[in-house]
Amino acid sequence: MSVFKIPQGLCDDIEKAIARFWWGSSDTHKSIHWTRWEKLCHAKIRGGLGFREFSSFNQALVAKQGWRILQNLESLMARILKAKYFKHTSFMDAKLGSQPSFVWRSILWGRQVLHKGLRWRIGNGSQISIFNRNWIKKHELKSHGMHMELPNDTVVADLIDERHHWKEEIICQHFSKEASERILQTLLSRTPQQDILIWKFDKHGSYSVKSGYQLALQQKFSDNPGCSDITKTH
Repeated sequence: MSVFKIPQGLCDDIEKAIARFWWGSSDTHKSIHWTRWEKLCHAKIRGGLGFREFSSFNQALVAKQGWRILQNLESLMARILKAKYFKHTSFMDAKLGSQPSFVWRSILWGRQVLHKGLRWRIGNGSQISIFNRNWIKKHELKSHGMHMELPNDTVVADLIDERHHWKEEIICQHFSKEASERILQTLLSRTPQQDILIWKFDKHGSYSVKSGYQLALQQKFSDNPGCSDITKTH
């Protein structure tokens, strides 16, 4: 369950079995299910019972494999996958490719959670395109946040001067007031360091299955106002 994507049909069968047990149904006796399984999967503080939604939990577990690849590109698993699937790009930008294995398909499915929960911790800014939405803390940069077009290869390093301070004039010239304020409020290290991806729902920047599950659940039931809002709990 932590390596492969479990078929949705199997997840549904497991959930149905748990629901039948919870409501007291059996082969000879059928009980009324007084609420939907989706409702039971909500946290208790939101009127649910905190049951696991198996597909979302599976995705959060598989996302852990992607996090391990990001954290240790020299591991045997990461080196094999990189040689086959993302030799000339990064893991986060890797494509499915031709004739992908079921393991790789599963990892990219789990990566959807990482895409929503990761952000860049700025070091020297050389690896971060300004068109990425996840490099400004607590703010998602939209295209309408820019006043003037910038070259497609512009990176965050182009907004930092030789003293490792923000180029305030350039930032205010090219970005909206709100985006400019967010950028200028972002602290830079005193000395240039490597840019790294961190999990924004943990104070130490480390991925956890618990927060990954809440994010996967939120994505799956995004239209439901009763769904957990991870941004309010982290």
